[in-house]
Amino acid sequence: MAEITPRDRVVAAYKGQFADRVPAYPIAGSFAGCLDGLSIEEYCTDAKKAVKAMLNYYERYQPDIMIAFNDLAKEAEAIGCHVKYSDYVVPSIDQHVLQDDKGKLATLEIPDPYKAGRLPAFLEQCSALSAAKFPSALGAVLVGPWTIAMLMRNPEIMCLDTIDDPAFVHDLMRFATEYAKQFGEAVLKTRIGLSYTDPTASCSLVGPDTYRAFIKPYHQALVDHFKAKKVGVTIHICGTTHQIHEDLVDVGFNAITIDLDQQADPALKVDQLDKLVTLGNQRGVVGIGNVDVTIFERASQAEIESEVKRCIDTVGGRSRFVLSTSCELPPRANPDCVKWFMDCARDYGRYDRILG
Repeated sequence: MAEITPRDRVVAAYKGQFADRVPAYPIAGSFAGCLDGLSIEEYCTDAKKAVKAMLNYYERYQPDIMIAFNDLAKEAEAIGCHVKYSDYVVPSIDQHVLQDDKGKLATLEIPDPYKAGRLPAFLEQCSALSAAKFPSALGAVLVGPWTIAMLMRNPEIMCLDTIDDPAFVHDLMRFATEYAKQFGEAVLKTRIGLSYTDPTASCSLVGPDTYRAFIKPYHQALVDHFKAKKVGVTIHICGTTHQIHEDLVDVGFNAITIDLDQQADPALKVDQLDKLVTLGNQRGVVGIGNVDVTIFERASQAEIESEVKRCIDTVGGRSRFVLSTSCELPPRANPDCVKWFMDCARDYGRYDRILG
């Protein structure tokens, strides 16, 4: 019997089938660089060092999915925003290109993925990881249109714009969506899959009505664009999203990451993961998550294993489920916590144990 590869596990899950165990991976970005002794800024700005760090990360943990991922500020930076780096947290935008003059939008052009800012370096990173021919599945993390727009304008001001100037918000979203499409097309040429993250679309920040009015139509346009090219798209939105799970499924994303770290009621983590994966199995969508990433700097082995077992006990017996951290690993996560996560997933996630 042929050996089951990490990619086989992932493909089986996406097809609604079972391989040997639940596919599993942590969402690793700057963590891989820190693990390799790099500063966060080095990892995010030097493609060659980032690739080396990711290769070393793979050899150490051998996850079922590998991602090309550095930070969520590169798209906004390429259009004129300023990035702030730190030794401990992921990069952020501290100067927004449209904050003081929204009329400037009319003068902006979509950045060239092959020339602007750090976009070419990210494409270099994608190409190198693609060339490595991992036995795992491989995808790239890009920023979704709402977050691009938010970072261009300023999140607080943008929320007010949805009330005071909705026409501007739609103009900006059309621009940001076209930008996300064009960068996604460039990434596809490196022969790597597409995963968009749109953290500011969370219902922790904007309500479900705002999502449906200002974000869903553009998520739909993004998915339809790539679906016409026979390319599926994964979405990750941080924070509370259970109010819009039906919407995300309706849009046509082929996989949805669930993040419930900040929920006060532990039962909600079980309930909403159960509902998402149940819905996914009904509609052909993969649910991804939801091991609490906020504990990875300090957790004991027992705490990590408890989180893994919570997810597998909740939905591991169904297909169209991939076990993952709920969000990106903290850059300074404890490397042992990541090992415990993968070790427990490999053992406790076996279908011969789960399905009896």
